[in-house]
Amino acid sequence: MNERTPRFAAIDSPLPVRRPPSRAMAQLAYLGYDAVGGIAALLALPALPWLVQRGYGRGARERLGRVPDAALHLSAAPVWVHCASVGETRSAAPLLARLRERVPQRPLVVSTTTLAGRAVAQADLGADVATLLPVDALRIVDRVFRRVRPHLVILVETELWPGVLRAAARVGAAVAMVSGRLSARALDRYRWAGPLFPAALAHVAAFGMQSSADAERIVALGAPLERVRVTGTLKASAPPPRPGPPPLTGLEARRVLIAASTQPGEEELVLHAFAALRRVYRDALLIIAPRRPERFAAVSDVVAASGMAFRRRSELSDVLDPGVQVLVLDTLGELVRFLPVAWATFVGGTIAPLGGHNVLEPAAYGKPVAFGPHTENVADAAAALCLAGGGAVVRTPVELAKYWDGLLAQRSAADAAGARARAVAAARGDALEHTWAMLAPLLGVPL
Repeated sequence: MNERTPRFAAIDSPLPVRRPPSRAMAQLAYLGYDAVGGIAALLALPALPWLVQRGYGRGARERLGRVPDAALHLSAAPVWVHCASVGETRSAAPLLARLRERVPQRPLVVSTTTLAGRAVAQADLGADVATLLPVDALRIVDRVFRRVRPHLVILVETELWPGVLRAAARVGAAVAMVSGRLSARALDRYRWAGPLFPAALAHVAAFGMQSSADAERIVALGAPLERVRVTGTLKASAPPPRPGPPPLTGLEARRVLIAASTQPGEEELVLHAFAALRRVYRDALLIIAPRRPERFAAVSDVVAASGMAFRRRSELSDVLDPGVQVLVLDTLGELVRFLPVAWATFVGGTIAPLGGHNVLEPAAYGKPVAFGPHTENVADAAAALCLAGGGAVVRTPVELAKYWDGLLAQRSAADAAGARARAVAAARGDALEHTWAMLAPLLGVPL
């Protein structure tokens, strides 16, 4: 490994390391995986009409192996970057820029698991091809990779798909994990698959993990120790864009609070906290940005039931009525336009036991961040924000209202906490260099 990049070195209390399975055991594990995938596909057939009616049919052809025409006429074997959804896709932006700069001869294919992620890849990442990842069953991804023939497959964060890893190996593509993370809960769950994941991880040439704890866990799952290093998270590597004019006239006169990437049940908590604050700060505005587009309507119903005056972003053009108390951000890719005007934020997926979403994004904009206790996916960043005074753990509407109250009372208090949050994000800004030092040998280019 290159000495400029932190290596996976000594661990104070390492988890048990799994021995790699024999070739026969690996083949047996994959046979079982293929069988389960085939059975699941057959069982899903009766539900297809219902899924299509509910809007889940969008992108089905890509999920079932349709290769976009552009991917069939690339000038060379591409670098295939796979991200889960919007947050992971945005975090890959600096890496894609580096790839385009250093290996311009390699086209870039970006795949995602969600339509929202694909939309961001198409609009913001400058990928040559943006597509949905084929389902990891029935050898569908094998057929796609045989047609596209990627040179390198890069997996962002936790996208461990055994079929994808096997398909990449079969076409001779190297595989790397970047910004890798693996929670203790996920480790326990993957271990139930027996030798499957150790067999799949053997196809990965390099693991760049977010923290030493993530590195410990990936090794415990079966990753070869000598291929693992700690590189940090790419979510801290992209500097926020320079703030432009506010997206809506009237925001600059309001005390803006943003609840980002909210999940079911979290909107109610945020609304209860905000209701208490509105009695004191009549100019306060709450912006709720749900994590998933399919929840936009449901979240609007929740806000309507609260009795507060609200609007959906899609209903507005340029002006926000001063009587609006809550704005539901039901558009894609606009959260970063609203963050510069916020006084304070809350990041979701943390009250709901989902492990947490990107707490460093608002921090990079210099905004103090509140989050719930479930931050397994972002544990290192969340702990650093709390230690620095740029973030806080909240568990109830009362705790969130109290935290936000201390920041809304004086803009100077919000700005000071935001500066501490920005310092935490900046301190993790070297992840791109560490990641590139890991990827460069796989691409055959100098550092």
